[in-house]
Amino acid sequence: MRGVIWFDLANSPHVMFFKPVIYALKNFEILITARKFSETLDLLKNFGIEFIPVGKHGGKGKVKKLIAMMERVWKFRGILKGKRVILAASHNSYDQILASKLFGIKNITFMDYDKQFANHLAFRLSDVVVVQEWFPDEALKRFGARNVKRYKGLKEEMYLVDFKPDPEIPKIFNIKRPFVLSRPPSTSSLYQKGYGIFWETLKYLKDKGADVRVLTRNPEDEKIRIEMGIESLKKPVPAPQLIFWADAFVGGGGTMTREAVILGTPTYSVLPQPGYLDKKLAEMGLLKFVEDPREIKVKEKERFEVRTFNPRIREEILNIILESIEG
Repeated sequence: MRGVIWFDLANSPHVMFFKPVIYALKNFEILITARKFSETLDLLKNFGIEFIPVGKHGGKGKVKKLIAMMERVWKFRGILKGKRVILAASHNSYDQILASKLFGIKNITFMDYDKQFANHLAFRLSDVVVVQEWFPDEALKRFGARNVKRYKGLKEEMYLVDFKPDPEIPKIFNIKRPFVLSRPPSTSSLYQKGYGIFWETLKYLKDKGADVRVLTRNPEDEKIRIEMGIESLKKPVPAPQLIFWADAFVGGGGTMTREAVILGTPTYSVLPQPGYLDKKLAEMGLLKFVEDPREIKVKEKERFEVRTFNPRIREEILNIILESIEG
């Protein structure tokens, strides 16, 4: 073995992003730590990936987040003891980045959102910062990034590049047309405050006769969903499959919104603070920002197709990690 590569997976999209890379790094010893948040631990278990659970999400509020961070950093110390870690990799795991700096471990972080205030911490402390090709230079400078690498395409292609639709999904989930899938904003994030017009939009579409389903994030979402009479999809569900077979997707976040773009479903965003990437996709006509629910005209989708931005994204990301080790 040539040393340990340490991945810290703090959110469910991180599992999907790094999974192809973890499988490809066969000549290295792999250490995976994971935070209890969203579907992160469940996904790792479902994929049969060995990991060490470390800490949980700090919830709302900067103080709670800071306490949760320091608890995880302290636990990392014991886990890493005696291991020759040659690289720490994450998708902006602030806990891992801080621990790497304290313990003298070279680290690489990936990021594709320029409205996250905590980029100031992640980018300044990271040895290598990897961003999507359209990430603005001004933001990199403002966040203090030094050694920067870029990749083409969307990070969601890491796991959707070989997507195969399952024609049984509409029958399994008893989908009625037009079918609208939705995902609420992440109200526990530092960059997101409140729901905006998300629930108002779902109610409008439901009243118009659409089959509206929502993939909730937390108990607060569930409470509102029940009060409004919006149908939920019980976890775990094959979200990409449902997105592909949907007639429209309404997103309050980033990851699933971009999945919808890739999977060719008409995509509407109610994210109050859209980043550069969402704006770029809107300029390309692949995404529409909504300020009034009446702007959405849902009809049964006529074409089912998957878009490709970078068919070689897995190879590109893997090479960036290997170059960082050698560097």
